[in-house]
Amino acid sequence: MLVYSYLDHISDVYVHVQSDSLGGIFEGAAKATFGVMLNTSAVREKTALDAEIKADDLEQLLYMWVDHLLYIFDAKSFAVSRAKVKISDTKRHPPSLSAKIYGEDYDPSIHGQKVGVKAMTYSLMRIFQQSGRWEAYFVLDI
Repeated sequence: MLVYSYLDHISDVYVHVQSDSLGGIFEGAAKATFGVMLNTSAVREKTALDAEIKADDLEQLLYMWVDHLLYIFDAKSFAVSRAKVKISDTKRHPPSLSAKIYGEDYDPSIHGQKVGVKAMTYSLMRIFQQSGRWEAYFVLDI
C-alpha cells in the first residue's frame, strides 16, 4: 500500500512517502511531486516513457529520479499520472531503477496549475525500512 503526505515546512514542500516496497517509495515520490504541481487525477495514461537511472546510493537515486521527473515536465511538458518502478538488488550492486512513466502532454486547462516545483533537494532526505515497511522523506524546492 502506498501512502504519501505533505508535512509542515517553512518555505518548501516536505514530503513523506510510505510503501510496502522500495519501488513503491519511488512511485509515491512521483505521485507526490506531481500532486504539488497539478491535478494528477485529471492526467490520462495516454503515453508511457521509459527511464533508467543509476546512482551511488538510495538517496542519490531518489534525487536523480525526482530530478528526471521535473525535467520531463519542464522540457517536454509531460504530465505524470503514475509510474511503475523496479529497483535493482541494492545489497549486491549500487542502486539503479528502471521505470515506466505514464501520462500525457500537459494542458493547464485540463490538469490545472498549482505550485511550481523548481528542484529536488537533499534537505532532510531519509530513506529507511522499518518493520518491513519503507519510508522516505524529502524536500521539494518551490
